[in-house]
Amino acid sequence: MNRSFRKQLGARSMAVILIVGVIAAALIVRLVYWQLLDGGNLSRAALAEQFAHITLPPERGVITDRNGNLLALEQSGDALYAMPHSIKDPATLAKALAPIIGVPEGNLQTELSSKQAFLWLSYRITAAQAAKIEALGAYDGLGLEPDSWRTYPDGNLAGAAIGFVGVDQQGLAGIEESYNKQLAGRPGAEIIRVDALGNQLPQFGMHFQPATPGDGLRTTLDSAIQTFAQQDLAAAVKAHHAKGGRILVLDPSTGAILAIAQYPEPSPGNWQHFSMNAWVDQPVEYAFEPGSTIKPFTASAVLAAGVATPQWKIDDTGSIVVDGIRIYDWIKAGFGVINFDTALAESSDVAFGQLAMDLGVNRYYAALHLFHMDRPTGVDLPGEASGIAPPKAQATQLDMAEMGFGQTIAVTPLQLVAAVTTAADGGIWHTPHVGAALLLPNGATQRLTFPSQRVETTKVSREVQTAMLDVVAHGTGNLAAVKGYTIAGKTGTANVVSNTGGFKSGDFLASFIGYGPVPNPKVLTLVQIDDPIGQFYGGDVAAPVFSQLMGQIFTYLGIPPSGATLHQTTVQTPKLLGLSLADASLRVEKAGLLLSPSGSGSRIVSQSPAPGQQILPGATLTVKLAGASQQGVPDLLGLTSQQVYQSAAHFGYAVELKGSGVSVQQSPAAGTSLAKGKTVVVYLSPPP
Repeated sequence: MNRSFRKQLGARSMAVILIVGVIAAALIVRLVYWQLLDGGNLSRAALAEQFAHITLPPERGVITDRNGNLLALEQSGDALYAMPHSIKDPATLAKALAPIIGVPEGNLQTELSSKQAFLWLSYRITAAQAAKIEALGAYDGLGLEPDSWRTYPDGNLAGAAIGFVGVDQQGLAGIEESYNKQLAGRPGAEIIRVDALGNQLPQFGMHFQPATPGDGLRTTLDSAIQTFAQQDLAAAVKAHHAKGGRILVLDPSTGAILAIAQYPEPSPGNWQHFSMNAWVDQPVEYAFEPGSTIKPFTASAVLAAGVATPQWKIDDTGSIVVDGIRIYDWIKAGFGVINFDTALAESSDVAFGQLAMDLGVNRYYAALHLFHMDRPTGVDLPGEASGIAPPKAQATQLDMAEMGFGQTIAVTPLQLVAAVTTAADGGIWHTPHVGAALLLPNGATQRLTFPSQRVETTKVSREVQTAMLDVVAHGTGNLAAVKGYTIAGKTGTANVVSNTGGFKSGDFLASFIGYGPVPNPKVLTLVQIDDPIGQFYGGDVAAPVFSQLMGQIFTYLGIPPSGATLHQTTVQTPKLLGLSLADASLRVEKAGLLLSPSGSGSRIVSQSPAPGQQILPGATLTVKLAGASQQGVPDLLGLTSQQVYQSAAHFGYAVELKGSGVSVQQSPAAGTSLAKGKTVVVYLSPPP
């Protein structure tokens, strides 16, 4: 080997050593980067490949009315999941599974063939669907997890107020939205170890964190009063060929909302079939020109400021000129010389226009703020609108006059009823609300409270009430009278504002607001009918609806007529559970009561009011019928959970419920001989 060759070989060796050194250095740098700088990300990625994470949805809390009747609840079932890496024949499985869960076969095959470690295939799997899936036989990579979804047993009862939840179980409207944080609960988790193909490694066990159920909510709503309101409203809208309407019913001593209705009313259980406009809670979210129903507020403001007294008088000639514009009364001839009470009873626009101008801008706007007519009331429902009035600095005398009798100003129905509660409750303004108490998972109850404040003296409120009594006794609201009861109220007929400005020709909002029985009012109600055809005055259209509804409510609540004592007039409700309709009718008739049945079947399974309650003669008992077996175990099918408990207890049996909704299966079957005190297992499912 000559010197030249050795030199060349040495050079090549050095080159190889240099190249190897560079590669080694690069690998070392890369290893340092992987270990020190990117180690955390790589560790997390590795763990993600080794574990499958399953989110366990929580059970959403129930919503009930004030008597515990269920308005919204969770239906139990299953959710279907897949681990595609473990599925050997996606095409065959997709073909068998598609018709059961209602997913196109091609879409399902694509999902089952994916490279994901875990995915959900379908939610809301009923017991019948689960049985069919299990009948397919064991499939690796396919499984069921407990699931639940929202159901509404009473259809569209208070639909807009209750709202609905979306596919992700989040409240999107109404009570479901405003109390979503309390109702929703917290999700749990199930984490399992898998191999590279996604197969579970059972030897490593699993981590399980149970979901935390949401709180329940007892509302102030009363299902019976809500039903009366919706039925009466629908009948009035149809009778007058109107475009729609609203009814609000409150307890004026607390601000508790007993009923909140609109027509048409959406159905929470079928929320997808309604436009988002249908879910606008009109009494809360829409502001209307109130017309003369605002006059009790104007009356409160001028009396409180000393601008007028009950002895105040005006010569109403039928019109008044303000800023060069002539304003007419609804009767152009006018009312002549009238006092304060007569001005309200006859709904004189001239009188209340003059009173508002005498009150002045500063005091009028201060009263608007005090009574929450220019700001939200704070109701526990979403989307509340504020009142609309001309900017204070720009308000003219004409604006003042028109606002005094309910034009050039817009308020929500909720703002209006909250303002009138001050006359009914001695000058106290209450925050209107639908929440009564949270029903905690541990069985405890957490009462909800809402603020109240004095906004006027008791003397002023009594003076306004006296004038409102005259409205019904011998004024424009005589058709709102309820036989045997003393009622205070106010009619209203307002022009409807068009979207382009001005008023719609021939379109009116007919209203009546009132409360009773005086002197200790228990119920305050507002009725509004949109654009009635033919008669359009509030006293002709809305007042009769008010009268009928208040009569129903007084009877239902067992409120005796004025001057009667509870001891002299009440009777005890008979026990009707287990009776046939014919036998129950005889017993109810003998007690001097009326009967309102629902459902089908031969046996009464629930009644309201409950047996042994003191109610007025002539009051109505509501009962529900279902299929019957008078021997052995009773027939409990087709009932809500509360009715199951009530009926089983009547026949001397304990009950164990599985699921939620209405009963679809029971064990033992109806008619089975079973010793009293034993337990009947009842399976519930959503109503169809």
